[in-house]
Amino acid sequence: MDKKNKVDQVDEQIIHILRHQGRITLQELGEKVHLSGQAVKNRIEKLEDKGIIQQYTVNVNCPVYGYPLHSLIRLEAGIPQKTPLVVFLAQCGCQVLHCYQITGRQVYVLDMFFQSVEEQERILVQLQKYGICTVDMVLKNLELPET
Repeated sequence: MDKKNKVDQVDEQIIHILRHQGRITLQELGEKVHLSGQAVKNRIEKLEDKGIIQQYTVNVNCPVYGYPLHSLIRLEAGIPQKTPLVVFLAQCGCQVLHCYQITGRQVYVLDMFFQSVEEQERILVQLQKYGICTVDMVLKNLELPET
């Protein structure tokens, strides 16, 4: 880690708490790390300025939201297409949780949710224009224990 981006134990605690409790108030967070709300706010702003904290997001329960099928799709790239893959994914109307470019034979891993098997099949047919797809269905999300 770059020396200018070093974080201390309190910053580590703040990051850990924010990852699990993103809506916690600064006062509550301060109580957990034994600082004032203003001191926590200053630390968070420094973490943002350093680029360590990049964004605040919402974790949507996709099955409850109407997207019950969760798939990991590995895509072995074929012939480049007129429309880049990321543009297609942004416009396909499905829920793309993550798109990773990786090393190895498969060039991309897509973490996607679908409303139905028919929707998944429709998207897979379109994805095959970009290369060979291997699909794995996610059976269960395993929660990691708190550390």
